[in-house]
Amino acid sequence: EGALNSAKTLEEIEKENNELLKLAEEARKDALDAGAKDANSFAWEIAEKEYAAAKETVEASKTVDHSRLLKDVINRYNALKAYADAKKAKSRVDELNFASYDQKNYNEGCALIDELAKPESNAVLGAEWGKKSNAALECMNSVLNAGFKELAKAERTEAFKAKKNADGVKCAVSRKADYDKYVENFKNGDQNYVTKNPEGALANYKKAKEGFTVLYSEVSEARAKAQKAIDEAKKRVADSEGTAQWADKEKPLGDEKIEGIEAEDAVLLEEDDFSESEANEVEVSEEIQEAE
Repeated sequence: EGALNSAKTLEEIEKENNELLKLAEEARKDALDAGAKDANSFAWEIAEKEYAAAKETVEASKTVDHSRLLKDVINRYNALKAYADAKKAKSRVDELNFASYDQKNYNEGCALIDELAKPESNAVLGAEWGKKSNAALECMNSVLNAGFKELAKAERTEAFKAKKNADGVKCAVSRKADYDKYVENFKNGDQNYVTKNPEGALANYKKAKEGFTVLYSEVSEARAKAQKAIDEAKKRVADSEGTAQWADKEKPLGDEKIEGIEAEDAVLLEEDDFSESEANEVEVSEEIQEAE
């Protein structure tokens, strides 16, 4: 630090200092936006003092290579952002009661967060502090991933059952547009799952489950009403036939049509035609392959 770099021109050194200073400013903003100042106020003050000193040093000697100092400032702010993100991830794990899904990583992440909260932890370079804050973040993300993965698998099972129920009442025919939309949700869930996005998978499986459940309920109710109407119509035909038989005995008629008495072979209500159902139904696998 402070030594003239003979391999570079003075203009190149000054340009590199300015570029690194700009990266430091961006890293600071990212850390601040992530909540690093509140997440670890002591470590934040250390970074702020180092940043202020770096700016003064660069301003005082613009053509001297200050890359080591500036890179440490950048690393320290990046480390603080990771720490803030790790604490937020831990809070989410706690809110969702996910710790038991990956207790080992949860314990390790908590230990690292606690260690970095101690003032003495800052007596190292930013890169070293960052290794631990990033490790804490990875641990908490692993716990979240494990929890959402288990929930997604359970939700997929329920969504598959709901689809089977919907297929059972031929929703692929009577409500094809809605049916196809929920099939797409199910398939998107599978895509999320195999690409290691279990939270997205859970959301899509839930949409599919709820959608198929509503379809099944609505179509079942409509079919029940239609069947009731058919049964009542058939009863009217039977009653009409009884009336006609009595009239034939009392007052025989010719072949003319009598109002109020349907023909024996009359179609009173169109019964559902589900001949295209198999073609419209979309097959999905009951099990999903685990991503490598």
